[in-house]
Amino acid sequence: MENTETITRLLWISGMVVTDYVLVLGAAAADMVSGIRKARKRGEATRSRALRRTVDKLARYYNVLGVLTMVDAMQLTAFFALRLLDGLDVPTFPLFTLLGALGMAFIEVKSIFEKGSEKERKAVAEFVDLLDEVAAGGKLQKVLEILKSSK
Repeated sequence: MENTETITRLLWISGMVVTDYVLVLGAAAADMVSGIRKARKRGEATRSRALRRTVDKLARYYNVLGVLTMVDAMQLTAFFALRLLDGLDVPTFPLFTLLGALGMAFIEVKSIFEKGSEKERKAVAEFVDLLDEVAAGGKLQKVLEILKSSK
């Protein structure tokens, strides 16, 4: 009977981890669709660069989720060992994977509700800050000279 219970727990845990991974993919896909809609609304063409960024983002997400799942595997192994060796009934749950997936989903939801104009304003503000830094350091004249010489 103990073996069947352990196998059932492992199946539930595996199902939870797979569900986390699939839902992170769904959240990123929803953000991508939202981004495409916002771009079309602004009259911008959909570029492969934006789609590549989504793929890169997913790769980073899954790298983090993979590490969190390994941490969960370590803690779950310890909890199963405590159960088998000492008879302690410690709860087994992939907590770190779940927390990571929730964080990633929250980021995607925030991005979906962010207006396209806000993103543009942030980009312009970053550019202005960069120009400020260049001008403050006295490097603006050098940049202009280089640009004029490359005509």
